Amino acid sequence: MTDITQIPFELGLVEAALTHAEHLYVRTADEVARVSSNGSVEILHTFGPQSPLAFKGLVLIGHNLLTIDRPLGAAPILTSVSFEGDVRQYVAVPLHNPSGLTVLADRPMVLDQEVPMTRFLLGEQGECIAAEARNLTHWEVRGDELTYSDAAGLHQRQLTGSWSVVEQTGILTFDLAGHCVIQTLEEGRAVFEVQSSGASHTVTGVQRPVALHQLSSGLFVRFRNQIAPVSTPSALATLPNATDLGTVAEVSEGLSYLDDDRQLLWSADGVVWDQLKPDVRASDVVPASETGLVLTGRRACVWVKFAVI
Repeated sequence: MTDITQIPFELGLVEAALTHAEHLYVRTADEVARVSSNGSVEILHTFGPQSPLAFKGLVLIGHNLLTIDRPLGAAPILTSVSFEGDVRQYVAVPLHNPSGLTVLADRPMVLDQEVPMTRFLLGEQGECIAAEARNLTHWEVRGDELTYSDAAGLHQRQLTGSWSVVEQTGILTFDLAGHCVIQTLEEGRAVFEVQSSGASHTVTGVQRPVALHQLSSGLFVRFRNQIAPVSTPSALATLPNATDLGTVAEVSEGLSYLDDDRQLLWSADGVVWDQLKPDVRASDVVPASETGLVLTGRRACVWVKFAVI
C-alpha cells in the first residue's frame, strides 16, 4: 500500500527533475526552475531557443545545477545554474550530441555521441576518461567508478587508474551486482539470455527495450511491457493497459508508469498494481528521486511523492 501526495505546478514538458532540501528542481525545454512544496514556481534561468528533441539533463553538484544548453543551430554547452540563478558555461567541454549527464566523483560527466561512438567527458575541461564506446548499450556510475557495456563487452573504469574489460558481445543491460541480459540471434530470431547468481535462463518471443529493476520484492527483468523475476524470467506478466508504454520509473521501491488511459500505476512486485488519477493530463513520467517523480503535461505538471505505509 502506498500513500501518495500530488503537488500540481504550472510548467510545461519537464524533461529532467531532481529533489533537494524539500524542493523540486526541473529542466523544461528552455528553463531551469525550482518548485516549492506548495506548488509555487521560481524560474532560475531561461535559455534562448532550444533544440526541441535534444537531450538536456539535470544533475546537482553542491549548490549548482548542471544541464546542457542546446541552442538552435549551435554547439551544445555544459552549463551551471546556481540556486541564486547565477549562470556559468563550460565552453571548453567539446560537445557534439550529448546523450547523458551524471556525476562521477563529484564532477560532471557528459556522454557525447558521434554515432556509433560515445565519449565520456569529465569535468569543466571535458577530459575523455575512457576508450570510446562503440554502440553503447548501458552505463552505470557509482562513486568514482564508471561501468558500461558496448559491442566489445563490459568495461569498468575507476578514476584511481584501474581498468578492466569482460569480453562479451550482445550485452543489452546489466547491474552492478553482476546480473545482465545478453541478446543473440538464432536463425534470425532474437534470443535473450538472463544471467543471475551464476545461472543462465533463455527467453524468446519478447521485445526490446530490456531493463533490470530492483524492487522491494526482488530483482526483475523487463522486456518492453512484460516483466518477471530474474530467477524465473520466462514467467512473464504483462503490465496492465500498457500497449502505448512510455517511461517506466523505479520509485519508492516499486515500478511506475502511465497506462494507456493516462492513469499512474505503481507496483512493488509486478503483480498487484495501485492506480492513481493524476491532477493533470500527463503525457510522460520523469523520475525525480527515490520517492518522487513528475508527471508532465504540455502546460502543467504534478510532483508526485510516494510513502509506503
